[in-house]
Amino acid sequence: MHNQPTRIAVVGAGHVGSTFAYSLLLKGLAPEIVLIDRDQARAEGEAMDLSHAVPFLAPARVRAGTIEDCRGAAMVVITAGGGQRPGETRLDLATRNAAIIRDLVPPIVAASPDAVLLVATNPVDVMTYVALRVSGLPAARVIGSGTILDTARFRHLLGEHLQVDARSIHAYIVGEHGDTEVPVWSLANVAGMRLDEFRRAHADSRLRRRLCR
Repeated sequence: MHNQPTRIAVVGAGHVGSTFAYSLLLKGLAPEIVLIDRDQARAEGEAMDLSHAVPFLAPARVRAGTIEDCRGAAMVVITAGGGQRPGETRLDLATRNAAIIRDLVPPIVAASPDAVLLVATNPVDVMTYVALRVSGLPAARVIGSGTILDTARFRHLLGEHLQVDARSIHAYIVGEHGDTEVPVWSLANVAGMRLDEFRRAHADSRLRRRLCR
């Protein structure tokens, strides 16, 4: 088992799933990536496109498959599900996507009982909980993408406002990925400097530049 290459299965070959698989390729994190979708032709097309990028990246095998191909995967990423329709509430979306998660997770766990499940289907907090309940797996092996996207957006916006590289911004969104999420302003900092401290230092430096002209 330890001599087998690391396999990551991505269930759902839409925009999120295919982008996740591409990111895996760019980072060289998985020698084998399996794309799974109810639209087999779409999964095959995405796998083919990704395979064509391999000559410029780390060696990897990218292919389309079925739920059975989750067998032996170290991680199964679940992105399958519908998007929020105009006028639809997140509760309506949760009802639709929960049915999909309930159908998908048991056969995934049956095929790969030792895998970690990473859930990205929206509303992600609710779907992660549904996946946990129907999987029977320990909580530490059912993970949601949570507010990492919101945190990235928060850092980007702060970087733009402060005219600082977003990689130097350290700030977090906590809570749910949705309407009740909370930006933690008290912990936001620029390379270790709290925002009010950075603002004062930045104002002082601009003043000094004007005085030295």
